[in-house]
Amino acid sequence: MQKSSLIGHTIEAYSEFANNSAIPADAVLRRFFLNRKYLGSKDRRVIATTYFGAIKNFLRLEAIGQDAFATDVHRPELIIAAYVILFENEKPEEMRLILTELSNEFNNDYPRQAFEAMADRSREEFRLQTLPIEDRLSILHSFPLWFVKEISKEYEADLVEPILKSLNAEAPIVLRVNTAMITRDDLRNELAEQGIETELSTISEDALLLHKRINIWDLAAFKRGAFEVQDEGSQLVAPFADIHSNRIKILDACAGAGGKTLHFSSLLKNQGEIFATDPDRNKLEELKKRVVRSNSQNIRIVHPDKYDSQISNKLNWFDIVLLDVPCSGTGTLRRNPSIKWNLAEEMLTELIQKQRRILDANSKYIKPGGTLLYATCSLLKNEGEEQIEWFTKEYPEFHLEETKRLHPESDGCDGFFVARLKRS
Repeated sequence: MQKSSLIGHTIEAYSEFANNSAIPADAVLRRFFLNRKYLGSKDRRVIATTYFGAIKNFLRLEAIGQDAFATDVHRPELIIAAYVILFENEKPEEMRLILTELSNEFNNDYPRQAFEAMADRSREEFRLQTLPIEDRLSILHSFPLWFVKEISKEYEADLVEPILKSLNAEAPIVLRVNTAMITRDDLRNELAEQGIETELSTISEDALLLHKRINIWDLAAFKRGAFEVQDEGSQLVAPFADIHSNRIKILDACAGAGGKTLHFSSLLKNQGEIFATDPDRNKLEELKKRVVRSNSQNIRIVHPDKYDSQISNKLNWFDIVLLDVPCSGTGTLRRNPSIKWNLAEEMLTELIQKQRRILDANSKYIKPGGTLLYATCSLLKNEGEEQIEWFTKEYPEFHLEETKRLHPESDGCDGFFVARLKRS
């Protein structure tokens, strides 16, 4: 496919996302490709790379386009043009000609000097240097200003920009080996025989890293449940419970699609009992499929309408309660850049209150001597450390044993916080 056509398709896909930003970016692109089955795999890769790159860097690209064209209107074709010039080293005149070729669709004129201005890095640097440091970082790395201010408040000054940069980096594909079925070394050897190179994780003993993107869903090992896709940081949550017996009862009260539920099952070698529930029925349906594939025998999925009869009567009953609470998701921005579009300070305030309600509602299910595991894929301490500080003051029968915080810029994985508390 010609370059102009590829760029036209990318602009179209980006426009669909911009008009439906509440829908995850990957879901928008899947639907876009589903409706255009004539696109080959190579064309899809090119479109996807530019599409996700533009979403990651949209504030910077928007500022470049608005400065060059003296407009404050968000124009998708200028966002994509700025990305292709800035990150793919396209010559400004070539980009102008491509948009001119597509101009019947966009109905705009494209002056040559405007495209030259888009390619002028010294012009951009001069404009950014006139701004306060937090405003500059917000635009340069494309994060909401309030989020940059929050990171600046919570972390050392020399860490702020590395954290922002790391959240725009590409994340590797990480596999969690189902050790109830196969060892990590055996799975690695099996994949190597198929020409798939993997790297051993240094922070999770069950993880394999794939730096080359492949269609893992078609692998025989995946279909028989030998592994799941799960970030290294997320893989550290279940082991953090410090399990010493496999004949225990666990409640995963915010199970979602069940990545950590399945990890618990693997750690327990299909012993004990794991109750998994979530308000979202669709996620539990996905968990059901994953349970069948992984051959897990110790997981009981509890749908919301069965919660009262199957869980609410189990006061002081569970050895471990995992609360992987709904959060801002700021630790996963490498994988979910569209979260940026929906990050709002008001949303964070609501999430903090929701997290506290979940802690309130589920702490009563932990038996004396039992463990509360609180986890969040957020970099913000007011969703992590500060929540635990609040909780232990409200519930003095719980005492904090240990916490772990992971950062993409230093640990190479998604940002994560997990705390282990013991009930006296």
